[in-house]
Amino acid sequence: MAFMKVVFSLLASAALIFSISALAQSPTRIGTAVQADSAESLRNLLPLSVAQPPRELATGAEVFLISGYEPSNKTSVGTAVKVHIDRPGSRVLLVLTSYERVNWQVSASPSTTVSGIVVSGYERPTVTTTIQAPGYLSKLPYSYQTENINFKVILTRLNEIFGIRKLDVFRASYSIPSAITISALDAPRAELTIGGATPKRPAKDFPFSLLATDHTKVQWTLTGATSKVDKGYFGNGKIALSKSGKVIYKLNGDELEIIDRERGRSYTPFFPPNFPRFSWAMDLAYDTTRDLVTVVTLGGEGFLYRFDAKQEKWIDFRSLENIDIYSLAYDQKADRYVAWTGGGSLLFISGEGEALFTKNVMSKMEGFGRLYDRGNSQVPRMTVAPEGDDIALLYIGGNTVKRIWYYNVKTDSADLTYKAGE
Repeated sequence: MAFMKVVFSLLASAALIFSISALAQSPTRIGTAVQADSAESLRNLLPLSVAQPPRELATGAEVFLISGYEPSNKTSVGTAVKVHIDRPGSRVLLVLTSYERVNWQVSASPSTTVSGIVVSGYERPTVTTTIQAPGYLSKLPYSYQTENINFKVILTRLNEIFGIRKLDVFRASYSIPSAITISALDAPRAELTIGGATPKRPAKDFPFSLLATDHTKVQWTLTGATSKVDKGYFGNGKIALSKSGKVIYKLNGDELEIIDRERGRSYTPFFPPNFPRFSWAMDLAYDTTRDLVTVVTLGGEGFLYRFDAKQEKWIDFRSLENIDIYSLAYDQKADRYVAWTGGGSLLFISGEGEALFTKNVMSKMEGFGRLYDRGNSQVPRMTVAPEGDDIALLYIGGNTVKRIWYYNVKTDSADLTYKAGE
């Protein structure tokens, strides 16, 4: 035993000596020296006012927006982005936004007038220029996509400040190029306007009902409600009516609550001990063909549960295999369920609860991206109103129907058909 201790001691000493020797021999490095800004550079540094820019800066001006997350040449020795405006005889309002710090270096051709430069960034940006134009530091998000709520926020804020409703030029990417020259305007298109996509008349219209917050059904079509109503709607779902309308099924936290309005009682049905408890219960739907209540949850790998409304007992459950379902609807015409998933797809499920097929529809829904910050937040929940191969997809915000898209399974196409006032 003593011999082993001696051996371990010698090995430890050898390891220590080797470590010290290796440390002594390894080269020591420090960062490259960064030179201070030149006097000329500092003279060209544009003062940025934090006051609100005057409205007249946009009068008769073309509005250019350059935006992105970071400069493409981001290094420890500089973050410069050169922007050159060549619009002879034009008046230009230049808006520059980013997340990471950018040193915007702005120039313009002799006969181009820059009325003002509005700059914004989470990490305070700088502007160097020889142009005689006022500079303003504003609070605007960055966006390198027109299909993003941040793009809408930028346009909304510019409208508040200057009264503008569209952009004439939009140059954007996640990594902003080190040099940008603008000499021509972008082609006019709806996505560059504050209103965005405009509704189209659907190729085929059909009626469907929405459950209002007073538990009555309101008739709608793809182009709006069939009558003027002052009622709110359940934007988060989690509620359904029986075929007769006399019983309400709702998700109360992570429990199914049954409200029998005719008998005046409310109760929670017995939950089988071999069932996984509800965790993140998302939505439920009433199968009018079989008189079943189907519940979907997110917890764990996600589960789909079926409840016999007549027998008042749970039938079965099955794993959703990590498919995140946000909303669920039963389609009596096709005898199947249609679910909206966290990936922006429609999942079709048989009346017996078996997966049928999936359709990726989010990318086909013009204007959908403006509802959220893509890449940084969850896909918004959509209410689904199916009628066979014809499906209405509704975005409900603040208990109000804001958007309706018409999706057809056979053509695999989607059109915006309804848009409430902003």
